Amino acid sequence: MFTTLKIDSNQLEVGMYVAQLDRPWLETPFLFQGFYIRSQDEITELQKYCKNVFVHRESIPEDSKLNPRSRARPNDEKVKSESRKTSRFSLRNLFRPSEPPESDDQFARTGTFYHDSATLKEELQTASGVHEEAVNTVHDVMNQLSNSENLDVPRLRTAVTPMVNSILRNPAALACLVRMQKKGSYIYRHSLASSVWATILGRHIGLSRDDLNVIALGAMLLDVGKTRIPDGILQKPQELSDTEAKLMRRHVEFGLDILHESKDVDPRVIEMVAYHHERYNGTGYPKGLKGSELPVFGRIAGVVDAYDAMITPRPYAEPMSSYDALRQLRVLADVEFQAEIIDQFTQAIGVFPTGTLVELNTGDVAVVTRQNKIRRLRPEVMIIMDSDKKLLESFKVMDLNSESVTDNGMHSLWIERGLPPGSFGIDPTELYLD
Repeated sequence: MFTTLKIDSNQLEVGMYVAQLDRPWLETPFLFQGFYIRSQDEITELQKYCKNVFVHRESIPEDSKLNPRSRARPNDEKVKSESRKTSRFSLRNLFRPSEPPESDDQFARTGTFYHDSATLKEELQTASGVHEEAVNTVHDVMNQLSNSENLDVPRLRTAVTPMVNSILRNPAALACLVRMQKKGSYIYRHSLASSVWATILGRHIGLSRDDLNVIALGAMLLDVGKTRIPDGILQKPQELSDTEAKLMRRHVEFGLDILHESKDVDPRVIEMVAYHHERYNGTGYPKGLKGSELPVFGRIAGVVDAYDAMITPRPYAEPMSSYDALRQLRVLADVEFQAEIIDQFTQAIGVFPTGTLVELNTGDVAVVTRQNKIRRLRPEVMIIMDSDKKLLESFKVMDLNSESVTDNGMHSLWIERGLPPGSFGIDPTELYLD
């Protein structure tokens, strides 16, 4: 159990864990309730909003005047210290430069800032067909593999191209659809969803069209080796035995074997499959690599794979809300995953992503309809259920950022919590496709 200490914000130091503020979290720009301070910039930002904060005593640095006795999480702090020496860079500079495009395709440029060219409702009409075709393709290709046939990479590429096109027009559409997808086993759903999350992140950081195709295909194939794992292990609702766990971990090896048997597979796709279970602090598998030993596409693969696993129902675990999954990733920033990638991924999909369900402080249930780029905890929402969880006859759209405030200057309406996909039997995509 952690104990907290109330201190003046002027006493904050890098390494401290901020557990509580002297004002509501939702009235500040901080994404998550509770975080480790990683830079002086974060201290400066905290001082703008708070006079006092509560920190975990165990996180106070050893040489601090406040508490010189100990500091929490020494192993994690060691990893963070090492990462500062090797990985404080612009994420954009990590990617290989692409050759100049041979056409005027707006998506072929490297470092492009992509603008939405369709509304969510418009793109959902197209994306629903793209999604259905991709689901069928992944299902067929994986079934072929399970029946000892070769991996049909060209067919997967034909599914990836329209997916990338849709995400470039409006990333929220396919994001909504994969959150609600029900067809197929966990492997098939996870493969498709991971591809979407990786592509959305790639769009956000301005990858070229060629790089987006690569990262989409690579993420789609992360678990291709699980086609060689018995269903009894894949579907087991209880904890795996040591023998079963060792076999499950071999899915990385099996996946690489499958790719090496295939022709014309981009090396970065192979990197993503090889390294998606490696971790930034060296605790992953199969090789226990860490930090800069991991290629960037491999680091991205680890993040999207972990995120989708958290928000997807599995035989042995209930799904988290997207918000809770992002909070968990944030705790692991610069420990298991590179902090810059976590930051960019959070920005790319949104703290409360468009199309996700949320519960307001009033008990009403709403679906997020538009992001607020500045106040990311206060998006536009459409209220669809009342506090008794009864569907409303007419839905009401509200911008939480401009919602009326109380006499003390605080907003009177805010998001209390994110809800897992499918809560109360609601499919948010149906609200747009009607």
